Amino acid sequence: MSGSDFKEVFSELSVLGKSVEEKMYDFLLRDTHDNFKDLVKWQTATGGKRLRPALTLLFARAFGLSEDNLISRSAAAGIELIHTYSLILDDIIDRGDLRRGKKTTRAKYGDEFAILAAIIYREAIYEAAKSTEKYFTDTLEIYSTAIRQLTEGERLDILFEQKEDRENEYFQNHQFTDVSLSDYLEMISGKTAALLAAACKLGAMVAGASPDEQIRAEEYGRSAGIAFQIADDYLDIFSTADTFGKVIYKDIIEQKLGNFVIVHALRLLDTDDSNALKRFLTDQDITDEARINKCYPLIEKSNVKEFVMKEAQRWADEAKEHISSLSIRDDSMRDLLAKVADFSVKRAF
Repeated sequence: MSGSDFKEVFSELSVLGKSVEEKMYDFLLRDTHDNFKDLVKWQTATGGKRLRPALTLLFARAFGLSEDNLISRSAAAGIELIHTYSLILDDIIDRGDLRRGKKTTRAKYGDEFAILAAIIYREAIYEAAKSTEKYFTDTLEIYSTAIRQLTEGERLDILFEQKEDRENEYFQNHQFTDVSLSDYLEMISGKTAALLAAACKLGAMVAGASPDEQIRAEEYGRSAGIAFQIADDYLDIFSTADTFGKVIYKDIIEQKLGNFVIVHALRLLDTDDSNALKRFLTDQDITDEARINKCYPLIEKSNVKEFVMKEAQRWADEAKEHISSLSIRDDSMRDLLAKVADFSVKRAF
């Protein structure tokens, strides 16, 4: 993907994504107390790529609906509300303080009010589904399935942590001590890919695509979502706070084995170095800074970067294969969707 293509895709996604914000606020702020509105809006107002609602609108357009269609825009708003809802809860679970370069909801307002805001988001998601009118039942099913899959992905992500400060029986009984590639893919298929898959399927559905085409749109989103998360894992390890907008080395600090870079660094290193990396990731008696200083050189030594780049692109290419036979009349739309798949990867590399 050339620099001009990258800018074109980023611009297109940004315009589409921002076009759903009015709808999001409409659903969020209904019957919300005036003193609570700024808190509820905080996570949405911090911005973001809005990739998921943009995909809903792109697939709706690919099958004949305009971006101004109120049903597709409501459906897309609901998708982004699910994403933001999950971020609020994720930050509470991980005790996250920074997202997109700004304080998280729980860091700014406290866990108690962040939980209450999340409840408002959950109800707003239902309002978004109702606004899809004749597609209400099907939309609600897509939303519900995506939320369940997100929850399962989050459950696995927590269990991949090696911290010992989660002193509860369930965590201690089910915590993973090793994470295989299949374990990792199961986790991100829920935590990341499920919602992108839902976004694409939903756009195709409200535009009247056939069930078979909806499935292929869904699979496009799933593969693009895996590519997106692999790129995100790369950025977590190899980026800087200025470019990433989140805490870097977060997965090392949180002692998570469920990072694609870490999974494969452990596999690529020789036995002694692999054991050392695993030991530093699980050691409870060293500081965050010491953990980073010990783990990062070993990850670099594994020469994992090139492997990660190739794997991310492989998933992006698989996404493009899923749309190659869709009955999209406008070839420029097919080309744009292919570029979006590549964008999921190229933003990191």
